[in-house]
Parts: sequence; structure tokens; C-alpha cells
Amino acid sequence: MFKLSEDCSYSMPAHFGGTEGVAGPWTYAEVTSILVSYETDRDQLSRYVPEGFEVTQPVLLVLYQMCRGVEWMAGGHYNLIAVNVPVAYVHGQERIEGQFALVVWENKACPILGGREQTGIPKIFANIEDHRQFGDKRFTNASYEGLAFLGVDFEIKRTMSPGELKSMHTQVGKLNWFGWRYIPNIGRPGSALSHATLYPLENVLTAGWSGEGEVHWQAPTWQQHPAQAHIIRALSELPIKGYRDCAMTLGSQVLRTDGARELH
Repeated sequence: MFKLSEDCSYSMPAHFGGTEGVAGPWTYAEVTSILVSYETDRDQLSRYVPEGFEVTQPVLLVLYQMCRGVEWMAGGHYNLIAVNVPVAYVHGQERIEGQFALVVWENKACPILGGREQTGIPKIFANIEDHRQFGDKRFTNASYEGLAFLGVDFEIKRTMSPGELKSMHTQVGKLNWFGWRYIPNIGRPGSALSHATLYPLENVLTAGWSGEGEVHWQAPTWQQHPAQAHIIRALSELPIKGYRDCAMTLGSQVLRTDGARELH
């Protein structure tokens, strides 16, 4: 009979075996990122940030990434759009600055399952187009069964200087990414597991461009998208008070699974 080992890491279905120790860290060889951020209402935004975290800036960071050469996928690829908030995790004397993931859309199942179960990142599915380019413009969208609910537009204005790229690297070279791992009880209300998580990331930037960006939300009805309509509607109702930093970068990324941990 199969027996779980406390020395191994498993993914469901666990009874086919796992990996001894902690899998990773994992390198993403080529990552194209487009960031569009905007200021919003602090009180409205705080409704979606769990207790234990402080919103340090009332800003939504909408980040599109085209990931290629993914080590744990044997060189495979996928796209994502993450909606993050600058926060600080505060527990007793511990204070950690970083970004809390409100939601992360990805266009393949494998990265969704691992990120949800193992590190508590709130990943869900969407069709995410490879970004298109027309002159200095870049644009992409996320959709579900033919309905586009999110568009991300970016226009390059200038190439970052070496100093600007270095400054950006200082900000995101080592990034604390927070999530909340929640597993419901079976057959009754409440949670079997519920706690904050920390998932460190490392980024190396090789090129960057600053510019102007826009985010376009199109909230679906429940009938159009039963599983996610409430999420998209909540984000679409956050007011856009003004766009902030908008940039496009090329580089690589390392997911530091060896540094991920529960927060209490």
C-alpha cells in the first residue's frame, strides 16, 4: 500500500509519488514583462487585503508576463497576468515589505495547480494572448470562452538608461510575493487550512522601456463567467485615479521555492 513520506513533496494525486525534499528553485530563462499600475481608493482596495497585511500604497500593479524557457516545464512556456498590491506583512516584531497577489490568471493548468496548493498564490485560469506589437505599442488581453474581460495596453516612450534599469532592478531584483493559502472543509463551512504565505522571487533585468499604459476591465455577468464574475467585477469597480509607473522589461526570473514559507 502507498504511504506518504514526510521527507517528500507531493502534488495531487500524491499516490503516484513525489520529490524528495523541496523542488526548485526554478529558473525562467526568458521573461517579457509589461507593468501598468494605477492609484485607486485605499478603503475599497483594503476590503480585499487579508488581515495581517497593511496596504503601503493604494495602487494596483497589473503585470503581464510571457514566460519562456521554464525550467520545471522542461523549457516550456505559459503566460500570466497578476494583479498585485504593495503591502507590508506585520506580525509582532516581524515586518516584511512586498506585494500581495489579489489574483493571478494563467493560461495553463500545471502552473496554476502548483502555485495554489504549494505556495498559496491565488491562481485561476484564463486565455491570455501573447502580446502583440505594432510600432511602439504592445497589447494583450485575458478572456474566458471568447469573452475578453481584461485588456492591457502599453506604448513605449523611451528606452531606460542603464541607471534607470539598475534602479528598477533594485526594486524588483529580490521581491517578496505574498499569497493566502485557503483550502475549504469538505461537506461543511469553514477552512481546513487558512494562512498567509511568502513566496520570494528573484529577477534579472537585461533591458527596459518606460511609457504609458492603460488597463481595460469588462466585467462579465454571472452567466458569462460563473466562477470568476465576482472577482472581475470587484477589480473593475476599483476607481482608476491616475496611472503611475508603466514599463516593459526583458530578463529572467528565479522562483525561490526553497525560501517559500507559511506566515503566522
